[in-house]
Amino acid sequence: MAYGIKRGIRFQILSDEDLDRIHWSTLHILEKIGVQVDSPACRKLLKDNGCNVDEKTRVAKIPSYLVEEALIKKKGAFTLAGRNPKYDAKLDMNHSYMTANGNGAVAVDFETGERRGSMKKDVVNSSRIIDALENVHIHWPMVSSTDQHPSVVHLHDLDASLNNTEKHVMYETGVTLSDAKDLTEMGYIAAGGEKEYRQRPLTSCLQCTYAPLQHDAGVMDASLYFAKAGVPLVFFGMPQPGATGPATLVGSLAVGNAEVLSALTMIQLDTPGASVIYGMGNAPLDMRTTVRAGGSPEHAISSAMATELAHYYGMPACVGVSATAKVPGDQSVLEYYTGCVGPLMAGADLMCGVGLLEDSSCLHYEEIVMDNEIIGAIARLIRGERADEDTLALDVIEKVGVGKNFLAQRHTVDHFRSEHFKPTLIDRRSYDAWSQTGSKTLRDAARDRVKKILAEHKVAPIPADRQKGLTAVIEKAKKPMWGGESKVQ
Repeated sequence: MAYGIKRGIRFQILSDEDLDRIHWSTLHILEKIGVQVDSPACRKLLKDNGCNVDEKTRVAKIPSYLVEEALIKKKGAFTLAGRNPKYDAKLDMNHSYMTANGNGAVAVDFETGERRGSMKKDVVNSSRIIDALENVHIHWPMVSSTDQHPSVVHLHDLDASLNNTEKHVMYETGVTLSDAKDLTEMGYIAAGGEKEYRQRPLTSCLQCTYAPLQHDAGVMDASLYFAKAGVPLVFFGMPQPGATGPATLVGSLAVGNAEVLSALTMIQLDTPGASVIYGMGNAPLDMRTTVRAGGSPEHAISSAMATELAHYYGMPACVGVSATAKVPGDQSVLEYYTGCVGPLMAGADLMCGVGLLEDSSCLHYEEIVMDNEIIGAIARLIRGERADEDTLALDVIEKVGVGKNFLAQRHTVDHFRSEHFKPTLIDRRSYDAWSQTGSKTLRDAARDRVKKILAEHKVAPIPADRQKGLTAVIEKAKKPMWGGESKVQ
């Protein structure tokens, strides 16, 4: 069976004319307004290729022909490899893949319920949970190893992830050139060498642009390095409609599109054919609370439109989902279902990311499992249906006839497993049966599954010599803290 979610149906929000208008508006933004590029190396790259660059303001105006050339140079379909090839995510525009959410700094202790700073053990445990789940296909270090040496927290996050899942690992912590070098070296070691990694990249980096219309120096310098090193990149625009972008969803999409396409242009000028994924996560600002409205209908619509725009350019789409709920339960389920169903029905290639609450800041282990259930239901919804001789089953209907049932038919045995969604948490028993076994809520059932995974699920280890190599990179990268070495280990 193919890995990922096979798509059979798709709805469309934007017309071809709408997509053309957004594209031409984006080219206008880049050519007439420009983007701020804080990286001197990137400014020089743009200037050397005919862009109007103001060194005082650091604003570069990019002619449309360079953007069009970048769209031609970019790589089409490619694969985000897993440590185990059965988990390879093929970005072929025909499958959708769920990723974990990433880089929160708070965790609720699974045993005590204590709310605390996240630790490396939380990265380890969440990685093992992701590895065991059938509907989360790509990992992302969900929280940070804040109990480790501050200068190498991000390297501990990757170490814990690579050691505790066989799935592809995406990270968002390559925001300086030195970070990029260390993270890339760890990817090479885990893969068995640079050549092996370039053939099967086990890691990728998501890079956020800065709304409106800005590119951070460290992020872009790191991105140039990643591209040369063969690390797949996601450029992820995040204008907030009403705050860092126009209140209209399409207007904010145009701002984010200008950020993503300008980043793509710089990368393709430097490394033609580099693997780049189109990313966008435009959740509006809730004007009553001034909190980002993750999981809102507007967030879902924006992600669906961004998916359509990415496919217009022939690029795989990575779009976002999040939740503002404070605890796993009714609100988190509503927000994650609302946030995921629209983009997945629009054909999102990567949907990130499940498992964190409070707008991607706080980890509850059971939320990961609850979101896995939501994705399973949506996967069945978007798979669609067909009418042919086998599915119509006229011969079986004729055989059974009037007033009987189909339970004993071979056709039923052959099809019910693949045709019907089989929940792992939802309880469909009678009230009496449910109450006699503890009246467990969805969250209770999720906690039970987390306990089972942590007690029983085993992940194939990375070879010992490679593990030693990962540890060596971390030790080498440690930097003295102000006043001497930190006591945190």
